[in-house]
Amino acid sequence: MPLVIGSRGSRLAMIQAGMVKEMLAREGYEAVIKKIVTEGDVNKDIHSLIFRGRVGTFVSEINQRLINGSIDIAVHSLKDVPTYIPDDLSFSAFLPRDSPLDVLVSKDDIKFEDLPTGAFVGTSSIRRRAQVLAKRDDLTVKPLRGNIDTRLKRLEKGDYDAIILAEAGLNRFKVTKKYHRLKDDIFLPPANQGTIVAMARKNSADERILRRINDEKTEKESQIERIMMKILGVGCSVPIGILSCLNGDIAKIEVNFIPDDYSDHIYQSIYLNVNTDDFFDKLKDFTMDFKEKIDTKGSL
Repeated sequence: MPLVIGSRGSRLAMIQAGMVKEMLAREGYEAVIKKIVTEGDVNKDIHSLIFRGRVGTFVSEINQRLINGSIDIAVHSLKDVPTYIPDDLSFSAFLPRDSPLDVLVSKDDIKFEDLPTGAFVGTSSIRRRAQVLAKRDDLTVKPLRGNIDTRLKRLEKGDYDAIILAEAGLNRFKVTKKYHRLKDDIFLPPANQGTIVAMARKNSADERILRRINDEKTEKESQIERIMMKILGVGCSVPIGILSCLNGDIAKIEVNFIPDDYSDHIYQSIYLNVNTDDFFDKLKDFTMDFKEKIDTKGSL
């Protein structure tokens, strides 16, 4: 019997599920993809999904299918997975990470710093909105929802002067349009952006199969970022950027936060050896120090 991979039916989700299917095939395992329609797919209200913190709705629904056995594997964008997952599930395979960065796509290929005053920038992400206004408070941020194709069409239509997207999504869609990467101490991506994860029931044969396609570097980077999110006790409704980049044994870890008034953003970075006995203690101390700085401002 082939393994059953559960996925949302969106184009991006199906591409990502297909990547897992192909990697399993290279290991000699047959799999089929089962499309799952969730509440998060049919509810198009921006406020209910973003401002009420329901972005993980579709993840939880698919995971429930995994728990009850109607699928064998669940594939997600890791950044959408809640910090805590059911005890009987595991992150069984982390695919090699794509670019974690955000990018600016503009109608006339204009860089962020060259956008004219009052330009309309499209995003419904609280973090991206805060980052844009912290960098350029003369710009206007307008909500933008929909798949990548829809967002790009609205840009071309003239509804926006520029939009912000994840580079990984553009890569997976094979979009050739020019864009500009956003990366500095203000423009940090959310934890786990660019990472695809395959989940299975804990201690199952499916879990053991998935471990054969696991990328250890991505797993370590993902674990670092998720540990920090747990310590900070925040989700996607708080404008925090976290990025861990592993080079050999050394991880460069960056984190930032932008307050409600979009001023005095807090940024910290550190280099840590992930193979030392005190690595997790140092990571915790680094994160707690950052949390205390935010708490001092009364921001969390």
